[in-house]
Amino acid sequence: MRKFFGKFVSVTLAAAVIAMFALSSDDKWCSRVDKAFDESALGSFLNESKAGYGRYATGLPGQAASVLADSGENGENGENGGTGENSGNGGTEQGIGQTADTASTHRDYEETDKISAGISVEGVYACGRLTGIYEQTEGVLVVNTTEVTDEDGKKVNPADKKVQCGDYILSVNGRTVVDKEELSEAVNDIMKQHDESHEDKSTVNIKFLRGGEKMSADITPVRMDDGKYYMGIWVKDDLAGIGTITYYTKDGRFGALGHGIGDGTQSGNLLYANSGDLYSMKLTKIKKGKAGAPGEIGGVVYFGKKSHIGTLDCNSNLGIYGQLDSDELSEYAAEDTYYPVAGKDEIHTGSAQMISEISGKLEKYNLEITNIDKKATDTNKGMELKVTDDRLIELSGGIVQGTSGSPIIQDGKIIGAVTHVFVDDPTGGYGICIDEML
Repeated sequence: MRKFFGKFVSVTLAAAVIAMFALSSDDKWCSRVDKAFDESALGSFLNESKAGYGRYATGLPGQAASVLADSGENGENGENGGTGENSGNGGTEQGIGQTADTASTHRDYEETDKISAGISVEGVYACGRLTGIYEQTEGVLVVNTTEVTDEDGKKVNPADKKVQCGDYILSVNGRTVVDKEELSEAVNDIMKQHDESHEDKSTVNIKFLRGGEKMSADITPVRMDDGKYYMGIWVKDDLAGIGTITYYTKDGRFGALGHGIGDGTQSGNLLYANSGDLYSMKLTKIKKGKAGAPGEIGGVVYFGKKSHIGTLDCNSNLGIYGQLDSDELSEYAAEDTYYPVAGKDEIHTGSAQMISEISGKLEKYNLEITNIDKKATDTNKGMELKVTDDRLIELSGGIVQGTSGSPIIQDGKIIGAVTHVFVDDPTGGYGICIDEML
C-alpha cells in the first residue's frame, strides 16, 4: 500500500463538480458536503508531493451524487459529464451524499466491518473532528477515454468501446498494475518489446473489473510524437480529501461522513478501494455559504506516519468505517463525551445540536430538526434540519462542505450526522439517523 510520508498537501472543499438531482416531493435540491478529487489536480499532487511541494486539491465525492469534471489542460471537463463551476447556479441545489445501489461495483464488506455487526449498540463517543482521508483504488480507475494524436498527426481513440468510465484495470498482458505509473510502464515496455522484435502484434490485453465482473479487452496503443505509447484512457489510482468523524466506540471502531466515498466518475459508483487511512489536519480557511453557492472549508493535511490517526476498512453507502490508532483513541476519549444511541422512534422535531471542529475547536451549535422521515428510501436524508445558531451562521453561513459526518445530539443522545446542505439556503440540510450508520 502506498502512503505519502513526509508530504504536505493543502486541501480545500468546493462545490464545483457535483451532479444535480431532485431529492424529494418538495422539489428541493441539495448539495453533498464533500466533492471529488479531480484527475488533473491528483496528477499534480502526486508529482509535486514527490518533489516536496504542497498543492490545493479537492475533497471526497459521495456516491451517485458526484460526477467528476476533470479540469486539466486537455479539455476533459464536460466530456466526463461534470457540471463544472456553474453547477449550483440558477437557484438549484446539489447532492452531497446521495446513496446508490453499488454493491456490485465495490468491495463487498461484511457487516462486521461496521460498528454493530447486527448487535444493538448502547452508546458511542460523539466526535465531530475534521480529518484528512486517503484511499487507494483496487486497480487503476478509468475516468474516461479520449482521442490521442499519433506521430503521423492522425487522431484516434484506441480504447473507445473497449473500456468505460468506472472500470478498474488490473493487469496488462498478465502483468499486474496497481497505479498509473505501473500501467504506463507496462504498456510501453510491452510495445517496445514488439518494436525490437519486429513482431507484427501491436495490441495489449488488459484485464479489468466492471460492476464486480472480470473482463478483458485488446487495445492497440498509439505512439505519439514523444516516442511513448498511449491507450487514450484518463485514469486515477487514489482519492484524498477531508471530512468529519461522526463517532467511535470504546475499542476505537469509528464511523464517518454519513455517506460513502464515490469514485468521482460519471458512473456515480462507490470507490472500489484497496486500502485507506485517516490523517490529522489543520483548518486554514472557511468560505461562507450563501444562496446558490455552498460554503467550504480548507485545511492542510500532512500525509505522514506521525500524523496517521486511523485505518479505513469499509466504504459503504452509509459512511466510511475503520479503526482509530490506539494513541488517537486515548487522546480523543479523554476529551469527548460518551452518548447513548437514540433509536429512530426517539428522534423528534425540535431543538438539537451538532458537534463540529469548524471553528478550530470542538463546539456544539444549535439546530432545529424540522422533519423526520423514518421510512426514507434515501437513508442519508432521514431527517431535515435547520441551523439556528447565530455563531455558526456568522462563521460559515450554516452547513458547509467538509462538515459531512458532524454528529447530531438531541435529549442527551446521539441521533445522527449531517450529510447534506441546501444550496439555496445553507442554513438547511439533511442528516442520516444514527441507527442507519450503526
